[in-house]
Amino acid sequence: MYRLLQTLAAVVAIIALPWLGGSYVDFILCTIAAYFIVALALNILVAQAGQVSIGHAAFWALGAYGSAILVTKVGFPFLLGVIAGGVIAGLFGLLVAIPALRVQGHYLAIATLAFALVIEQVLHEWEGLTGGRTGMFVPRPSFFGAELLADQYYYYVIVAVGALFAWAAHNLKRFPSGRALMALRLSPTAAQCCGISRSRSLITAFVLSAFLTGISGALYAHLVGYLSVSTFTLTASLSFLTMIVIGGLGRLSGAVLGAAFLALAPELMRDMGEAQMVVYGVILVVVMLTLPGGLASLPERVASLFARPQPRPVPAGTPAAGKEA
Repeated sequence: MYRLLQTLAAVVAIIALPWLGGSYVDFILCTIAAYFIVALALNILVAQAGQVSIGHAAFWALGAYGSAILVTKVGFPFLLGVIAGGVIAGLFGLLVAIPALRVQGHYLAIATLAFALVIEQVLHEWEGLTGGRTGMFVPRPSFFGAELLADQYYYYVIVAVGALFAWAAHNLKRFPSGRALMALRLSPTAAQCCGISRSRSLITAFVLSAFLTGISGALYAHLVGYLSVSTFTLTASLSFLTMIVIGGLGRLSGAVLGAAFLALAPELMRDMGEAQMVVYGVILVVVMLTLPGGLASLPERVASLFARPQPRPVPAGTPAAGKEA
């Protein structure tokens, strides 16, 4: 009953939030919803599969530019363009996953970093397709010819997509593919001895993560209305990793809190200039030292502080046990 009330309260809050502020608040809420999808994608790869990627800004860019190009230059409708952006990012995720199967740990992180740098350079130099240094404009989202000019209504579209992916990511743990990923993360040797294919499982994780990130990038492109390569740099990839660590790895609430932090922190620290990254680093270190489970574990830590300590059981046969008897 308590969990049901929590769910109902969360649904009411999600629906009511856009009506409590102006257009600026609506834009921030849309940004949080888009980041939330990226957090779900990274949780699949990092929390479930145990792999590290510092190149997810490339998948985000591929989804954004892929959808924008197909909608503006090919004439795709908005929804089809968003799905196509996710598919494009997923295909590149497959291309990254296949050679990445030979490396692990920090070598894999370096490989994903190299991929992100290549994509960034290609987008920067291919002016005829992406606009290069000048960037490109992206039309507003539209349904059946009607444009969503207000972010207030676009927010519900992104939230609906995020809710669908959150449900899918939550149920992934119950399917054989999700259990195989968790088994490989806990003990790759034991999992492979049980017949789990490491290559197939990791490719699945990379493709799914890249697809979700591409969908988020496509939705974000139609939100901001303008794409620049400077948005999809290494800083964005590191910010995504910071987001899931600060929010809480593997938790739905952690994805929400991490996305909110990533969207609100630059607004609150706007006057700090380049010192923002220093503050990000300090916050990350503090959270990792004091809250290893992220902000999502804060209620549990607070509850444990006020919980009464349980008396330790006295082993049978000791003098204390004899006195109690």
